[in-house]
Amino acid sequence: MALWQFSNLNKYGTLRKRILYRPDNEAFSYNPRGLGKFVAVRRFKYTYEHTLLPPGLFTDQKGDKYIVPTWQKVHPETTLNDIEWVKPEKVEPKQEPETWKFKSSSSDATYTVRKVGVNYKCNCPGFYRAFDRRCKHIKQVENEQR
Repeated sequence: MALWQFSNLNKYGTLRKRILYRPDNEAFSYNPRGLGKFVAVRRFKYTYEHTLLPPGLFTDQKGDKYIVPTWQKVHPETTLNDIEWVKPEKVEPKQEPETWKFKSSSSDATYTVRKVGVNYKCNCPGFYRAFDRRCKHIKQVENEQR
């Protein structure tokens, strides 16, 4: 009991794809006469993406079958074995870096020290002038952290 995707080129050279159902587990066979130059057959599975809920099947009163909760319309002979459940990775929220604000002693400017990984970065001119990239603001933050 499997779904197969059958592809061929029609007489105008347009690729045509169909999903077919085979009730037995045998390999798919076909008569290539009149199907064009290109014919391809592969096992077909629907993909369902959700982090928590497993896929389910629902058949309405008209006989149409859907994957729930996404309400994706599928072939009427689809079973749960014909659905591949893809669980997307959870995206961790990005943490804001720790910051400290310092008022300049010589002007109206405000400088910010940010912790980036294990290092500190400051936007004051002294940060760029210092050989070891540790201005007085960073040294003050490091002393507070001890």
